[in-house]
Formats: sequence, structure tokens, C-alpha cells
Amino acid sequence: MNKKGFTLIEIIVTLAILGIISAIAIPSYFSWLPKYRLQTSVRHIYDDLNMAKSGAVRSNTVAVVKFDIPNDTYIVFLDTDDSWSWNGSETVLSSGTLADGIQITGTTLSSNTYGFNNRGMTQTGAIPGDVYLKNASGLFMGVRVNVAGGLSIISSSDGSTWS
Repeated sequence: MNKKGFTLIEIIVTLAILGIISAIAIPSYFSWLPKYRLQTSVRHIYDDLNMAKSGAVRSNTVAVVKFDIPNDTYIVFLDTDDSWSWNGSETVLSSGTLADGIQITGTTLSSNTYGFNNRGMTQTGAIPGDVYLKNASGLFMGVRVNVAGGLSIISSSDGSTWS
């Protein structure tokens, strides 16, 4: 008798075990996904703010990050004309759209805009503050910019008290 291959019983037992493991793992994955998307979006904003800061120093000009709250997007550009708005000819360093289910709930920045000067610090006229994000599960995270242009990731359990 040929001993190559698997018996039907071995295949059925293997498929049953895979089915049980999948039934346990898939719900965990879907409950983990919204938190992962929120953390990823916050990290992208944090990284793009850092890019704006280093871009301002490298190019010896002002770099601005402008948040479009209704569309959950933002743009990072070198503000060569010091207008605090992108005029179409200025260099875009980055732009971002948040992941599905993630929204910008608000900022404490002046006009939802922040600028770094050529030393990587707060541009004159910029107010240090926070950018708040929320996911569909009600989790809150954000990015805080301090007076010296330092960045930190913040979180909140209810969207009112941030740390």
C-alpha cells in the first residue's frame, strides 16, 4: 500500500482546528483594527509635523501645517510668501488623509494651522496647541505642539481630559 499523502480524517481534523482558531482570532482582529488605525493616523500627523519642522530648518523658511477638519485632511508646505495659506506654487512637503473611520475632532491651533520658523520653533503668530482625533469606537488620541516646537502624542479616555 502507498503511504504518501493524508487520509480524509486527517484533513477534516486539520480543517476543523483551523476553523476553530479562525473563529477565535477574527473577532479579536476586528476589535483591534480601529485602535490601530487611530494610532497610525496620529503617528502620521506626528511624523509630518516633525518633517515640517526639519523642512523649515533645512530650507531656512517657514513651514506650515494646515488642517482641513471637515475633510479630515492636512497639508504640509513651505510658506515662502508668509501668507499661512498654500498658494499653489509653494513646495508641498507632505499631505495626509486620515484612515477610514478616523476623524479630526478639532484643534486648539489658530485657524487650524501651525507654523515652524527657520529654527524649528514656533513661528511668530502661531499658537502652540493640540490636534484631536477620534475613531468610530470612541477612542481619542492627538498630537500636542509646545511653545518650543516640541511634539508629543497625547490620549484621552473621554475627549475632554488629555495627557
